[in-house]
Amino acid sequence: MVKLIFGSHNHALAKSLFGHPYVGRLTKDEKIIIGDMTKSMVKPKNILLTLKEHNSNNSTTMKQVYNVRYAYRSSIRGNNSRMQQLIKLLECDQYIHWHRLMDEDVVHDIFWSHLDIVKLTNAYNLVFLIDSTYKTNRYKLSLFDFVGVTPIGMTFSVTFAYLEREHINNVVWAVEANFIAS
Repeated sequence: MVKLIFGSHNHALAKSLFGHPYVGRLTKDEKIIIGDMTKSMVKPKNILLTLKEHNSNNSTTMKQVYNVRYAYRSSIRGNNSRMQQLIKLLECDQYIHWHRLMDEDVVHDIFWSHLDIVKLTNAYNLVFLIDSTYKTNRYKLSLFDFVGVTPIGMTFSVTFAYLEREHINNVVWAVEANFIAS
């Protein structure tokens, strides 16, 4: 039930509707542009600038660009989880990959390397470095990066592995997987 107490507004009308979801809504064509630019790895701020260059009256905010990018990525993934999508992409792009499961359905560790890099590794296999980035990603997993060095001092990434823990058996598994892939 609504009861009218005083029939006028207690504030002035807004001079601009900037930031209001209705004014900043995106057209179907703009959503397609955002999808294409997301696929091309364009940064969100550059996507927003492009939209505003095409239409000077555009009141879209960065939040709306992020929402469309998220919806686009979710539509590509379909019903797959992020890990299922990762494994699908690794297989499509012909990566060598292995993973270990915990409880038959949870990925414990994952390792991947590209076939072309394996050839490079076999040509330059004298010096390797192992770097570990400790749990700075979204999944709180350690990222192991195996780096090779060419005779002229250039470096190249050989393999990557996400490890649940930095225990000896996890690291040994990743190192063994690296040498099996090579």
